[in-house]
Amino acid sequence: MLDKIIQLFLALLIGSQFNMGTLYLAFTGYVIAGRMFAPNRDRWQDIELQYLFLIILSIVLSIAYIVIYSEGYDDKYNIYLANRQFFIEITFAMAMYVYLKYKDLQYIIETIFYAILFNVIVGTIEIATTFPKRISMLFPEPSAAGYFYLFIFFILLAKLKEPPIYKYISRYYLVIGLAIGSKAQIILLFFVGMLKYFTPAKILAYILIVGGLAYIFWDDLMKIEAVKYNLHVLDVYLNQGLGGFKEKEGIWGTYVTRISAIQGSILCILQHPLGIGYGGFNSWFPVHMAGVGFSSEETDNIFAGINYASSKSNLLYFFVSTGIFGIALYAYWFKIFWDARKEYEYLFQSFVSLTLASTFIELNPMFVYIMLLFILKEKEDEEKEESIDEIEYS
Repeated sequence: MLDKIIQLFLALLIGSQFNMGTLYLAFTGYVIAGRMFAPNRDRWQDIELQYLFLIILSIVLSIAYIVIYSEGYDDKYNIYLANRQFFIEITFAMAMYVYLKYKDLQYIIETIFYAILFNVIVGTIEIATTFPKRISMLFPEPSAAGYFYLFIFFILLAKLKEPPIYKYISRYYLVIGLAIGSKAQIILLFFVGMLKYFTPAKILAYILIVGGLAYIFWDDLMKIEAVKYNLHVLDVYLNQGLGGFKEKEGIWGTYVTRISAIQGSILCILQHPLGIGYGGFNSWFPVHMAGVGFSSEETDNIFAGINYASSKSNLLYFFVSTGIFGIALYAYWFKIFWDARKEYEYLFQSFVSLTLASTFIELNPMFVYIMLLFILKEKEDEEKEESIDEIEYS
């Protein structure tokens, strides 16, 4: 009974994202207490040590940033909060891994099923009561729900096939998940779908067909407001640079915030290749980007110290905070799933989806999702080894 309650609790933590810090700590504490009193405690595995390294590295870099650079002095509290958030997320990811590594693959698949089941229930209620408004399910906003949808998409297709209820509920989730309506979700899902189902020849043919149609119907495309607007943004950026991004020039505030955050993140990495620790970007951005000339209500509030500056991207924020250490570690993770793609294609597809979603969205616990992929890979390897042993024994 207790095991089922813990499983449902973990499913809720995986499949939702509100203010989860306290719940993360509760689960982490439960796992630590269980391992402390376990009769046969295992040594920490390699993946857990990697995550511990990230915790130590980020804290060290954050302290170094405060001590060395003057712009860090006025923001110690926010740096502390950023490190606390990072610490809680990473330790929860490690605790989830420790807990699930003593379970079999079917248990993990069942946990994932419960995670989407909770979202299916809430999403169905939202559609019934608020349609055509975008749905958020168990997430603070549609973009965050779309992030999780992207990450879990290929896992559901590959692993939730039996029993039939798993298949029906998971496919229903994938359908109603389109009502999330996140632009990044739709675009990135289409892109990753191309990687899954298209050969290089088909992709080339697709590009040629789309390019040809765009050329033929160019005048009609130019009448579409979204196309006209994005071309206007590109024109301003190419001719005036980031300094031309102002609301009075017809550039929406969200574009100003996101593009300035991306450009600022790249500049910050070049300036601090060893990283500045979590929370340091909020101090770096107002000092180094204030004179560029862009303007919007949100960025003006950042410069005034009212709003918090971030990279607007989980992945960029990770790279800004940890520098070449984090970049190298993420490249190593990519290699692991690249090497595993022939045996477990869905894991590589999920990792690519997660990478793309993490490039454009910042709300979700990226490290929790990565750790879930690692435990799935480990259990797949275990089942494969057991199958080989059974064949050899027989």
